[in-house]
This record gives sequence, C-alpha cells and structure tokens, in this order.
Amino acid sequence: MRDLVRHDVTVQSSGRTDRGVHALAMPAHVDVDTRLDTESTMMALNARLPDDCKVRRVREVDPRFHARFDAVNKLYRYSLVQSRAPSPLLADRAHHFPRKLDVAAMNEAATLLVGKHDFASFRVNPDDGPDEEGPEITTDAFGPAKHLPPPPWRKPRPKGTVRNLTRLSVRQTGRIIQIEAEADGFLRGMVRALAGTLAQVGLGKREPNWVRRVLESQDRREAGANLPAHGLTLVKVTYPPQAFINRRP
Repeated sequence: MRDLVRHDVTVQSSGRTDRGVHALAMPAHVDVDTRLDTESTMMALNARLPDDCKVRRVREVDPRFHARFDAVNKLYRYSLVQSRAPSPLLADRAHHFPRKLDVAAMNEAATLLVGKHDFASFRVNPDDGPDEEGPEITTDAFGPAKHLPPPPWRKPRPKGTVRNLTRLSVRQTGRIIQIEAEADGFLRGMVRALAGTLAQVGLGKREPNWVRRVLESQDRREAGANLPAHGLTLVKVTYPPQAFINRRP
C-alpha cells in the first residue's frame, strides 16, 4: 500500500483467526494521507491484493477508531455437510460429517450455553499461546490516535475467560448444518470447541444437559474436540455507530 499513499502504513485488524479459518468480513483500519476517495482506494487496493483476499468496502471513520478495540460483537458460522460422500465443492468451506445429527438436540444444548459465562472449558490449552483477542489493552499505538484520548464509545474489553455469548443456534438446510455463535468476544478455538461439543450431542453420545456440566467444570478436557478450522467463517463484526458519524460512506 505504500506505493499507493506514498507513506508507510500499519494495518490493524479486528482480530486474528486460526490458520485455515475463512472470513466474509475481517475489518481493519489504516491511517492514510491521500487524495483518493473511498471507491478509488478500494479499487486500487484490490488491484494489488492476491486473488484469495479482497477489500469489499472502504469508508472513513473517526481518527480515534480502532478495528479491534472498538468491536462490540462478532458473529462466527461453523458449517457441516451431512452426507455419506464428501462434497468436492465444499471441501475447503465445510466439515464433512457422514453420520446423521440431531439438530433439535443440538439447539437444546446450545440454549444452555447462551449468556455471560466463564468459557474456560471451550478454549485451547493456555500453554499453546494467547487467546484470539490478544492482550487486554485498549490504547492505539499507531497513527494519530496514539496522541488522543480513547473515544467515549469504547467499552472495556472482556477479561479472562468470561464472555457474553448472545446467540448460539443450529439450523439445517438440506445437507448443510450451520452453527452460528455471536458474542462480545471469543477465546482462541472457542467456536470450534463449541461446535465439537454440540456435535457430540447431535450424535447422541451425550444428553443436551451435559453441556451445562462441561461449562461449570472449566476444564477443557470435559468438552468435545475442536472441529477442523476449514469449516469456520467469521461472518460479521459490529461497531458502535458513533465512530462513523459525519464520515463519508
């Protein structure tokens, strides 16, 4: 991007995902000094990016905005293909599941996990590395925002392993089963662990109420195994509207 705006830039994304996870929306912000309008900037960026990564939209924001610190909610979707034979067309977007799953039982279990809880049972081993959300800091170290006070809309980030899971649902359309999880933040590997745990219920290996005991145990060994990364997609990141007031769309 340096050749486009004629100065160095630092890209700050809304978070990070495990290797192999997809994203329909991975917001990021950069501080640039350019005469290009947002549409021209988007087209110029896409001309420079590889085929497997493109910018869907560019818009102006308040200079204090931060793509990670100001995220209010994130929505992830885990996709399963329920069929005896794998689908070549969905092989890198959904996890193949040859056995029938009880979607109603999975939804019953999912309901018990919604709310503000300690999700320590659904994170990767702490010794494996930091959580997806990274350090609990809210100060921008780059661009003009590092000289400005934090914006009034910025809320404290979730601490420890406590998260507010506002939605966890399972729906089936034909052979495709989708597990959607929305929260104020996610621990590293959390959605894949939730999907693996619900799959145990769907297979009839566990009763729906079992997930409550898993949650209360705060022991990763009690939950289901993480499903593969390629079935997971970051769908949406939500931000406070104040960051976009009086800014060009």
